[in-house]
Amino acid sequence: MPNEPQTESESIVGLKSLVAQLTDPSLAAVARIAATNAARSYLEAITRNLVEEARKQGATWREIADLFVTSEMNVKARFGDLHDYGDDEDDEDG
Repeated sequence: MPNEPQTESESIVGLKSLVAQLTDPSLAAVARIAATNAARSYLEAITRNLVEEARKQGATWREIADLFVTSEMNVKARFGDLHDYGDDEDDEDG
């Protein structure tokens, strides 16, 4: 155990708080639903950022689609129109 306290990023603390809320049976179901939706939105934003980073690092749409167990078309529809990555894969549909 190091002597220095390890600090978690504010975003991780926020996500942990949402998870605690959505799993707390003492809270009303609507409060847990709200926490679930907030956590889902947060994770979607992280995922979008990671897909963008992966594309910039040279990952293909096929590689990313495999991670989501879906087709290239589906993953491009979900993430692809954010930026032009300069690859030839986007030229197939126009």
